[in-house]
Amino acid sequence: MRRFLRPLGVVGAFLFALAIAASASAVGVPVKNTGISPDKFQPSQSCGCHAALIEEWSQSMHAKALTDELFIAKVSEANAATDGKLGAFCKRCHAPAAEMTGELAKGGALSPGPAEGISCSFCHQISGMLKGEPGNVSQLVDPSGTRRAQIEDPQAPHPAAYSELHRKADICGGCHNVNHPVNGMHLESTFSEWSKGPYAKEGIVCQDCHMSRQPGVIGPMTGRAAGGAPQRDNIYTMTFVGAQVAQGPSVVATARLKSAATLVLEIPEIVPSGSSAQATVTITNSGAGHYLPTGLTEVRQMWLEVTATDAGGKSTKLGERVFGTILQDDKGNAPVELWDATKIKSDDRIPPKESVTNQYAFTMPAGMEKATVKAALFYKSVPDELAKKAGVENPTTEMAMDSKTVFASVAARTKDAMGGAESPTLDAVQWSGMTTWVILGVLVVLAAVIANFWRRSRRSS
Repeated sequence: MRRFLRPLGVVGAFLFALAIAASASAVGVPVKNTGISPDKFQPSQSCGCHAALIEEWSQSMHAKALTDELFIAKVSEANAATDGKLGAFCKRCHAPAAEMTGELAKGGALSPGPAEGISCSFCHQISGMLKGEPGNVSQLVDPSGTRRAQIEDPQAPHPAAYSELHRKADICGGCHNVNHPVNGMHLESTFSEWSKGPYAKEGIVCQDCHMSRQPGVIGPMTGRAAGGAPQRDNIYTMTFVGAQVAQGPSVVATARLKSAATLVLEIPEIVPSGSSAQATVTITNSGAGHYLPTGLTEVRQMWLEVTATDAGGKSTKLGERVFGTILQDDKGNAPVELWDATKIKSDDRIPPKESVTNQYAFTMPAGMEKATVKAALFYKSVPDELAKKAGVENPTTEMAMDSKTVFASVAARTKDAMGGAESPTLDAVQWSGMTTWVILGVLVVLAAVIANFWRRSRRSS
């Protein structure tokens, strides 16, 4: 920064600082079609000093907000059902810069910057929020070119300002709360789930988890915001990793899903052949600051499966539980698509740091000495039908799992512990003990005979 200011002289430096201060205090404008020039939203490649952060962002769902095949397929369904009315509502959040320039309304090709969806130049020009709970793209934008972030003393060759908002969850909630444009019901409520939960009370915000170094690590990291910039202890990654295993950074998204929940299976170790017992499964939302699942929860799929596999390899499903929301229309029909919904009929999801418990009956198969009972929590981003329509993979992720081996008897458990060898019978154990005592008795008698012989030999000599 000093190297940049030196050629300007004292007056130039003062004017530059004044411009930054003015920009920092400028009032932003809402995300609406106001005809702002597209060059106010530069493409990410213009931020070359931040190459490492751009690389992280390019893998994110923010970078793919407009090009994600699943989003395109769902918007196509929405437009077909609403005569094209809902698509504009959805794209306003997925392409806010294009909304502000008016290019969304015009249709056709977008300018390079606005075409990038949730881009660097959009997020880092956010200067405030509309009043009320965040939602439906409620950010205010100051398109003056000043870049705002969580760094308190920015040193950059462009106008830059500290933004406390970029350290708060509200900036994320502006898009991650989505309310029905007609009746106002929550279609997505990730921010509200967080704000009413324990993480908000502890001061843990969205950025601390979704922009941390790795799943399970809370908070920013030590690093540099740009090449040659000073090292700081409040640098975030720009991957914004969620649960999109197929479209997002796969490895990290999988790890995040696996860090979100824990599962414990309890069942008696001995269940006699033909008898039944209860398998108790407890799932805890141990790693997410919002509900599991969250987002567009009538699309997201999270479910529990409990199975038993006997020694012969035959598997039997003991039960399952599906977690999510079911939407209902004004005639009571359910489930319905989000554009027809007027209320939430049911919401079977797990709040942060809370647990759910279910019991399932298990019967030891007749003639079997053991079986394996397994409980697993699975996740898919969307139904297979939508993935097929979009032409994308739809992997199933095992979020958490626990399994237990159950035996028909103590003898079967002992046999298994011995690697399959037959466990000794009671008679064999008794005979073994008797043999030991006989051998000891013989040794005692033999020792006495030898001792007596030795004493006689001494006397005779």
